[in-house]
Amino acid sequence: MPNKLITINMRRYLVTQPRNKRARKAIRFIVERVSHLTKTNPENVRISMELNSLVIKKYAKKLMPLRVNVSIEKDIATVTQFVDRKEEPKAAVAKPAAGKPTAEAKKEVKK
Repeated sequence: MPNKLITINMRRYLVTQPRNKRARKAIRFIVERVSHLTKTNPENVRISMELNSLVIKKYAKKLMPLRVNVSIEKDIATVTQFVDRKEEPKAAVAKPAAGKPTAEAKKEVKK
C-alpha cells in the first residue's frame, strides 16, 4: 500500500498540557492525527521505537513540527521518522593539511 509523508504540528495541543505529561500526550496526539489522516482505527497505528524515543527526548520539549513517514499495509499504519536524504550528514573524509605533507607524499619524495 502507499507511503505518505505527514507533517504534524503539535505546538497548539502541547502548549496547553502540563510539562510533566507532554511526552505521553504527544504520542497520543500523533496516533490520533495519523489515524484521522489515514482513515484507520487508532488501535491500528504503530509507532516505531526510534520515533517514540525521539518524540520523548526532543519534540515534546521543543514543540517543533514533526515529519513522519506512514506506510499502510492491511489496515495497519506504521509510523516512522522521516529522514531527508539531502540533509543527512556525509561521512567525514580526512583531508591533509595544506602546510604538512602526508606520509604518502613523504614516501614519494624519498624515492
